[in-house]
Amino acid sequence: MPTTPENDLLVKLASAIAFAPHRFVVVGGAAHQLFRCSELAQPTDIPVLRTTDADVAVHLDTPASTPRLDERLEALGLRGELSGDATPAVTRYVLESAPEHFVEFIARRPGNGATRDGARPPTKHVAGVVVQLLPHVDLLLAEPWRVELREADGFAVEGAPLSLQIVNAASYLAQKLLVLEKREPAERAKDIVYIHDTLVLFAPHLEQLNTLWRKVETPSSKRARKTAELARALGAAVGDDVRSAAQLLRSIERPYRPDARALVATLDEGLRRVFRQ
Repeated sequence: MPTTPENDLLVKLASAIAFAPHRFVVVGGAAHQLFRCSELAQPTDIPVLRTTDADVAVHLDTPASTPRLDERLEALGLRGELSGDATPAVTRYVLESAPEHFVEFIARRPGNGATRDGARPPTKHVAGVVVQLLPHVDLLLAEPWRVELREADGFAVEGAPLSLQIVNAASYLAQKLLVLEKREPAERAKDIVYIHDTLVLFAPHLEQLNTLWRKVETPSSKRARKTAELARALGAAVGDDVRSAAQLLRSIERPYRPDARALVATLDEGLRRVFRQ
């Protein structure tokens, strides 16, 4: 099977973090792509939603390596590209052979994230790379799954397969719900499609995802209650965001493109089962 730039990006990432693979968790769209490698995923003809970036959650106490992670990435053809006026500057690690593809690192914003003057430093150096400090990243790091990158699946690995940790599907869904209202409308529609497709992919095992969620987050916690509330709200009625998501689905070549009513029905049933308290 021929490789793709997004697969090449993941192979290089796996090679770069091999010094401490348990300290890094692939999240976001790249994790959604890799969900199909999970043993819980059912076979599906729904096409993968392609993404040009790989977001990676990092434990804040990850030690630096020799050579440093940024140097490892550069040696593999991923150069740092800086933007913004933060200190350190927001950095994406761009695949030189396909510059639209890149890796970004994120970490949990500790405490309330505020400094003495009340500002929230958005970035930090961890293990030699710049990470963006964001809320709810601790959810993404909890109870990760491990998947293998195999040549048969289009990953250009040499010899034995490489492995990556990815966010578990329950934490993935929870984080999507918790940040959804802060996203731009176009991004909210895309996130709802990601949520829908995740529920379909793991439909036979939603009760297992509920058990996993209870392990990640205590059911009585404020965040667990908020997540359950958001899950109910998203599946309660056909709103503008669901209509936009259904419209986006109609524009994608796929065997089944649910309308807004079918889409919200899947969201209602699936999210209630995953986040049942």
